[in-house]
Amino acid sequence: MNQLNLNYYGKYAVPETVRGLFEFEQELRAEDLSLDFNLGLIMTQEDIRYMSTPPDVIPFASCGVDGIHYGFLTDFGLVADLEQAYIVCVSPMNMDQEVWIVAANIHEFLRVVYTENSILYHYFPETSHYASYIFNRGVEDVQESVVRAKHKLQQRFALERIADMLEYIEGLEQRRQAEVVYPTRYPIGIVQTSSEHKHERLMIDAMKDGPDPEDVELFFKTATVESRLAFIRDAQSRHLLERPLLRECVVKGMAEMGLTDEALRLNRSYDYQETIVKLTNTQNTASIVWYTDADDPIED
Repeated sequence: MNQLNLNYYGKYAVPETVRGLFEFEQELRAEDLSLDFNLGLIMTQEDIRYMSTPPDVIPFASCGVDGIHYGFLTDFGLVADLEQAYIVCVSPMNMDQEVWIVAANIHEFLRVVYTENSILYHYFPETSHYASYIFNRGVEDVQESVVRAKHKLQQRFALERIADMLEYIEGLEQRRQAEVVYPTRYPIGIVQTSSEHKHERLMIDAMKDGPDPEDVELFFKTATVESRLAFIRDAQSRHLLERPLLRECVVKGMAEMGLTDEALRLNRSYDYQETIVKLTNTQNTASIVWYTDADDPIED
């Protein structure tokens, strides 16, 4: 297999399971099978990124439909090992919910692929919605090639079938919510980052275009870390960061928090006209590719 080019993982080592999946793809092809056509996974060596892709998500695969992709949730760099990171689904065309958690880690993600993968395409806010979906879908005809590919996946990664998907979905939701100290519009929330316990929210729902950059700059100077991270999540989910001046303010604030990798990723989610923004703090200097609409230039 050719050497992998996965430089976009930033400070993180590429998980061995990801490397194993690239190798597994070659093994399947040798038997006229495919991760893509038979299991619905397209491994990527590119930083797949849409405006809805959270900056603390590192993509590793897509499904090839509607921009849907899967990535490791780093909780803004708190996760030590990506093998143990939550896996999220990003579905840019889903206007009801664009981001949700689908597995507690990549091994569990493969168990979902092996067992029943509807949650990798559809968001179910309640387990009853999933049950209704499965009931209405009925029994599906499964191609022999899919059965073979799943069997090989199970053997290659020592997977156990999920006995009860309803219980799995409910347990996953409960586990994550027990860790979240600050809920957000994307149902991934913010986990405890600092020793602070009293957080505040910068109101954005009452403002069509969101807060002024000056208010955001002040908020980033005074609010807790968790409050700032929650604002980033909610502003992105409301598509407020399409405003170049507001996005510039947020990116600079992230860099000052030491979130240089995340700031770079956030910028890559907005692919317009390229400009360079210099970000400097006491610890490092980062050159970040900045994107802006031609008719809304960045002010000096």
